[in-house]
Amino acid sequence: MVGEKYERLKTGQDLRENLIALKQELKEREAVQELVSILQGDYSLLAGLLGHSDPKVRKNTAIVLGRLKQKENAPVLFEAYEKETQRFVKSDYLKALAELDDSSCIEGLERHLLELEQYQPKEEEEKHIREELLALRKLVNKGTSNKKHQFCGYDDTWELILTTGKQYQEITANQVKGGQVTILKSGVRVVTSHIKPILAIPTYRELLFALNIRKISDDPKEAAKALAGSNLLKLLQKAHKTEDAFYFRLGVHSSRSLEQRSAFAKKCAFALEQESRGKLKNSASNYEVEIRLLENRQGQFLPLVKLYTFEKERFSYRRHTIAASIKPEHAALVARLAKPYMVERAQILDPFCGVGTMLIERDWLCPAKMMYGIDIFGEAIAKAKENTRLAHKEIYYINRDFFRFQHNYLFDEIITNMPDRGRKSQEEQNKFYQAFFEKAAELLKDKGKIFLYCNEKNYVKKQLRLHKEFSLLQEFSMDEKENYYLFILSYA
Repeated sequence: MVGEKYERLKTGQDLRENLIALKQELKEREAVQELVSILQGDYSLLAGLLGHSDPKVRKNTAIVLGRLKQKENAPVLFEAYEKETQRFVKSDYLKALAELDDSSCIEGLERHLLELEQYQPKEEEEKHIREELLALRKLVNKGTSNKKHQFCGYDDTWELILTTGKQYQEITANQVKGGQVTILKSGVRVVTSHIKPILAIPTYRELLFALNIRKISDDPKEAAKALAGSNLLKLLQKAHKTEDAFYFRLGVHSSRSLEQRSAFAKKCAFALEQESRGKLKNSASNYEVEIRLLENRQGQFLPLVKLYTFEKERFSYRRHTIAASIKPEHAALVARLAKPYMVERAQILDPFCGVGTMLIERDWLCPAKMMYGIDIFGEAIAKAKENTRLAHKEIYYINRDFFRFQHNYLFDEIITNMPDRGRKSQEEQNKFYQAFFEKAAELLKDKGKIFLYCNEKNYVKKQLRLHKEFSLLQEFSMDEKENYYLFILSYA
């Protein structure tokens, strides 16, 4: 099939259609290998089509050359990029070059990037200039990180928003020592000159910096002007003690459709680059600053800033995760809600321990005598051991099915994040929870506790009705949508 389409290109007929068809086939690795074998290093036909009078022929030819991933085509593509007069085609040459893993054109690309960053486009050009800029930056910064700044403002005063959700703001607020604290609808506002202790608080979801403006327009260009006129740049310069440029992304949190949010973000981010005169540079993936826009009921936005430039993030021990891992801030919140029922020097078991987060966070809060973590997934156990070493904790991990686990003494406490249902049927999930309660009864001491984090409220309630030896001490809804719960249970 690939050979047939290439033979049709030789005739010069229906070039655009045949290139599109060839381009689609070359998404498969086998098709790429077949065409490379057919060409045997002779790319002259395709190189010639880069000079065709039809811009869409040039565009699709560039994509085809990129998918072949042959470095010798880099100079040809770069030359065609420099000669190209149609803006909508230029980014495709760059995307093709990005697939070749060739650095021979880097100086020329850097020159074009500098020129384009200083270019003032007409309104009808903006979309294509944005695409070209992003593609150029991806090429120029390939193999390097844009995250070149480090946060230095530990002794400065900041207005912060710690997001928590709508239910447990007080738990985070009570951990703030010093500064002005205000409980908000979905978080905590803190004005402080001691940011290091704030960074160590484990229960908030995100730390965001407030700007000196509270509302900006839902028009992307007006929003960009307002952001550029705010203290945004001064905040970044103060936090990092530099006036260098910063790479950023724009995050729009809104009830609008994904397409509407994406269109707004692209236009606003591009306008902000221009308004900041290059001090802010948009990067979709390799950024060090996120400008977060939260939509209010009136359709305007509250702007906040998230930084990725701190020396150490919270949960620095948690270097390894798996797909099913509980978020560490959730584990920390579970531990604090359960703390009134914990005892020090307890013997603790997590039967579905994953990478160890629940046990580690529980031990920070109330030191245990002995901790065991069990998981049937061997990769999780290996990662849990490494995380535990980094946390300087002592936990015994066992790669085993919990329901086959035996131990020569009983436990004071079971704490766990119950596995999600996955592909289990309702009947299978019901049997799973039944087996869990039966096994827990075998392993717990009299008056032992279970701290159960899960998204299966009905199965837990059913087992509590069937197993009278367990009593419900307290129940917490853990999120606004009431998907996850924490159950605190006592045995016998």
